[in-house]
Amino acid sequence: MACKFFISNEVAMMVKMGWIDGMFIDMEHAVLTVREVSQLITACNYVDVSPIARIPSKSHWHLSHTLDAGATAVVTPHCEAVAEVEDIVKDAKYTRIEYRGCSNNQAILIFQHVPTLQQNELLNRHTIIIPMIETPDAVDLADEFLAIEGVDGILIQSNDLCTDLGIPGQYNTPAYQNAIERVIEAGVKSGKPIGIGGIGGRLDLLERLFQKGATWSLSGTDGAILQAGMKQLGKTYIDMNLRMQDSRQGNI
Repeated sequence: MACKFFISNEVAMMVKMGWIDGMFIDMEHAVLTVREVSQLITACNYVDVSPIARIPSKSHWHLSHTLDAGATAVVTPHCEAVAEVEDIVKDAKYTRIEYRGCSNNQAILIFQHVPTLQQNELLNRHTIIIPMIETPDAVDLADEFLAIEGVDGILIQSNDLCTDLGIPGQYNTPAYQNAIERVIEAGVKSGKPIGIGGIGGRLDLLERLFQKGATWSLSGTDGAILQAGMKQLGKTYIDMNLRMQDSRQGNI
């Protein structure tokens, strides 16, 4: 589930109750502060829901702050070149050059003190970096992105990809489906997971893409899920009222 509107820690508990594996915290398209993101990530870590954060940009600042907040996986938008993705990986890892500044008592370790060498090795091993593919040019680079050591998979953003192809919202078109299948093929070949975003409402299409090798998807945003639930609840009461009216008229 993508979290864009709800910033209460209880959301993580509700996600856990819904048998959902992770919460996609959307910092790119939502007005969330770093502090709010930190609270959501901490709540996820405590209830064993994987916090996946999409940062607003590829900047070192956004990446390092989000990782220090305790994110286990970071999705980076607007990836258009191999060198960009290589820099993202460097910024996310602790090395002798220290692209990522070193700090102790981190949120992902539940604020426990761990010796620095052990901590850095642990976080390097468990930090998941997922570049997004949003354009045809990036589709062409899928194999090269996945070949980079430290890249753990790819998220395809369907809305942006279709828009850049000149076919916004047209997910049944050969242009979109051919592009997305090329990325999935690259994932299968590399053994790295490919996620699908933007088509959570198209279960027919998602099922076909899963059969081809895609491994995960965004199930929908918190706002859309709430709206769907409210509409269903409203319809239930409207239907009940109509039945009661019919029953009364039948008794006249």
